[in-house]
This record gives sequence, C-alpha cells and structure tokens, in this order.
Amino acid sequence: MRYTCVVLGAGQIAAGYDDPADERVLTHANAILRHKGFSLLGFYDVDFAKAENAAKKWGAKALKALSGADVAVVCTPDGSHMQSVKEALTCNPRLIILEKPVASTLKDAAEIVRIAEKTPVLVNFTRRFAREFQTLRGRILADEFGKFQTGAGFYGKGFIHNGSHMVDLLKFFSLEIEQINVLGSFADFYDNDPTKTVALTFANGGSFVMHGVDCRTCTVFELDLFFAKGRVKILEGGKQIEIYAARPSKILAGHSCLEPETEFQTELDFAMYNLYENAYEFLNGGAELVSTAKSAFEAKLYE
Repeated sequence: MRYTCVVLGAGQIAAGYDDPADERVLTHANAILRHKGFSLLGFYDVDFAKAENAAKKWGAKALKALSGADVAVVCTPDGSHMQSVKEALTCNPRLIILEKPVASTLKDAAEIVRIAEKTPVLVNFTRRFAREFQTLRGRILADEFGKFQTGAGFYGKGFIHNGSHMVDLLKFFSLEIEQINVLGSFADFYDNDPTKTVALTFANGGSFVMHGVDCRTCTVFELDLFFAKGRVKILEGGKQIEIYAARPSKILAGHSCLEPETEFQTELDFAMYNLYENAYEFLNGGAELVSTAKSAFEAKLYE
C-alpha cells in the first residue's frame, strides 16, 4: 500500500537541502519519493511561488488548498507549528510528521501533545532515526559504559530550535533532565529564541553543560559523554562517533586511562529515509513511533 503525503512548507528541510539526483536523503521530499510506501501529492506554502519552485524541482504539484492525505508533513517555521498542525488536520491524516521542535512556546507544544492523542505526531529529531544512535542507546541502557558522570556539548542557532536536538538526544539516552540552570545567552538567529549556555542535572545523577556557539561563526553540534567505564564522543553533527574504554594504566599503578576502542561513521545523511520507514511500519501496525510529540515535550525543553 502507498500512502499519500502533502508537505506544508517549501523551505530547505522540505525541499531545498538536496535534489532528486543526490545520493544523500536530506529533505522530506527526497525521502517520500525514494520510499516505495509513499507518494507526494504536493507542497502547500503561504508563499505560493516557493511551493511552485519546490513542486517543479520534485515533480509534484503546488497546492493552493489542502485536501485529503494519509500523511501531513509540517515543515513551517517554529512559531507557526501550532497553526500548521491545525491546518494539517483538515487533511484528515492518519499521521502528522512534524519538524522539530514541536513548537516555539510551552502553550503551543502542550496543545500539539493533546492533538497527538487523537492524531499521532512523529517528530523529526533526526539522530533518533540513525541506526548507529539506536545501537548506542541500547549499549547505554544495557549499562555497558557504566553510570553516566558528566559531559559537555556545543550547539548554536537557538536553544529551542537547535538545542532541542541535544536535549532530546540526552533524553533518548535515558538521561532525564531534573533541572536546567541558564549560565548565559545571546541571540544569533532568532531574537525570541536565544542560544543559551545551560547546566543540566539529571534525575539519576550526573551533570552536563550545553555551550552555546554563535551560528554566525560556525555550525556545530558535538557531545562528549563520560561514564564510569568509558567515554562517548559525538562529532561532525553526529556523522562520527568515537568510543573509548577505561582500562588500567600500563604505567601508573592504580590508575585507569581512556583508550580508543572504536570509531565509526553514521548514516545521519540517510536518517530522513529511516524516519519514513518508521512512519510506514507504524501505519501498517508494525512499529511504535521512534520520536513523538509527547517524548519531545517531556524533555523539559521549555523550562
């Protein structure tokens, strides 16, 4: 069975980051067209010219009005997510796929969570859909690295907009945030969503500092996680993972050193396709959604 999709918004993540000839899958349009279980009805955007350009590029239609679709994909700006989700409901969809973050405010996010109780919402926190991150999560939950101790991360372009990726990833690794203390902030992309440097503490112990980096200087997303028996470094936006094991020092008796164990590239550039595979399996009754509005809301992003 093929499920029909309509995309609300015709910007970069919807249609701009790649093209039909690209080997990577960086946009919703590319993932929909590559997946045999979906078909693209078209793009709907308040700027009809953008919808036309996206439609021409991807061989679809520019829509002046929404109609029935199995899947509604919301790729509009953060502040309009609430309105766009309500518009998506007019399609009577079986599933809504929503770009992160869920919303730009606590009120809107809570309302979308309530909507998701009737119409399921799959949120695109990209790294959750890369198999290497799923495997890493399993290893953490299996206590392979021991108890989490401390860590640090670097990101930019807004605490809610891009910092949400890091907060959600920590939650994905079962690090439940208990408290957030803001150490500093600055506006590098959105005036109403500053990039914050924050100290996080977790319910099961340990701490983590998210360092804000001005996105006008560089784009960065990295994490460094220390556990009782090892260390995990997530680099290049999540394209590379390095794992270190704590072993007795060969020189200093009674001391342990972190030694490189393995490093590998991830399928991050194809995670969007995996998102649609998850959606397809869910619609066929064979899987739970990997990332939901509820799980995103519970990450305490808006506190």
